[in-house]
Amino acid sequence: MQKFHGYIFDMDGVVVDNHKYHFKAWMEFAAKYNFHLNDEIYREKFNGKTNRDLFKMIFGDLTEEKIQSLSFEKELRYQDIYKSEIMAHSGLIDFLKQLQSMGAKVALGTSAPTMNVDFTLDHLGLRDFFHVIIDGPQVTQGKPHPEVYLKCVHELGLSPENCVVFEDSLAGLEAGKQAGCHIVGVTTSHSREELLSKTHDLIKDFFQARDLLGI
Repeated sequence: MQKFHGYIFDMDGVVVDNHKYHFKAWMEFAAKYNFHLNDEIYREKFNGKTNRDLFKMIFGDLTEEKIQSLSFEKELRYQDIYKSEIMAHSGLIDFLKQLQSMGAKVALGTSAPTMNVDFTLDHLGLRDFFHVIIDGPQVTQGKPHPEVYLKCVHELGLSPENCVVFEDSLAGLEAGKQAGCHIVGVTTSHSREELLSKTHDLIKDFFQARDLLGI
């Protein structure tokens, strides 16, 4: 396999295996605001999307102030649920250390709001591993649009074909594909069978990533 120069990570479901914690927070939110949600809807329509896109999908046209208020409420509940159990995905820290020792360029490209990026990176002490961080508020078009990954590639100073994207969501995999990157599916939010036709490669954790990429 070719040697990549840039390594781009989604956050939710990749840096952290946190599907069930977001889902629990969303289910509480759905009960409070009286809209229908279940695991299938969440995985197919919610996973990988920005809060702005999700709240417009759920409630229709909203002011930016209302979107920010709803987003803050939901993410505060998610953080409260997850904070005592947060941990990096299996093998990730060793993988990031290896990339760092190689001098590889590393980016985080996520639809998550900044408050969740800060929560995750600072709780886990991972911020210094990333040369570039692009989150939800920095893009105008959420996944599956490739904007977030194109911005990562640009900020890393590389071309898409020299970058690999690690993603768990269907929307994110499509975004990485449309950006022209090599895409590796992480089987946290979806099964191997669901992701198989959507990716170049599949991993369950980052111990497998080291073997797959030969580093």
